[in-house]
Amino acid sequence: MATHVIEAKGLNCPQPVLKLATKAIEIPAGDLCEVTGDCPTFEKDIRAWCERMGKTILEIIDEGESSRRVKIQF
Repeated sequence: MATHVIEAKGLNCPQPVLKLATKAIEIPAGDLCEVTGDCPTFEKDIRAWCERMGKTILEIIDEGESSRRVKIQF
C-alpha cells in the first residue's frame, strides 16, 4: 500500500478537488492519498468529492492557519 501526496495549498477551490480527481485515476484501490489545502471550502469540497466517488476519509488534520490535511482511503 502506497501513500500519494497532493499539495494544494494556495489554490482556490475547485482547484484542489480537480487536482485530486486528476490524480485519482492513477491511484490503485487500497492505497492512501493525503491532500493538503487551505482554501475556505477545501474540507467541504473534499468531503463531497469522496462521497460522490465512494472513497473513505480516514482522518482530517488541522495544521493551523486554515490549512488541513485529509487522508483518503482508495
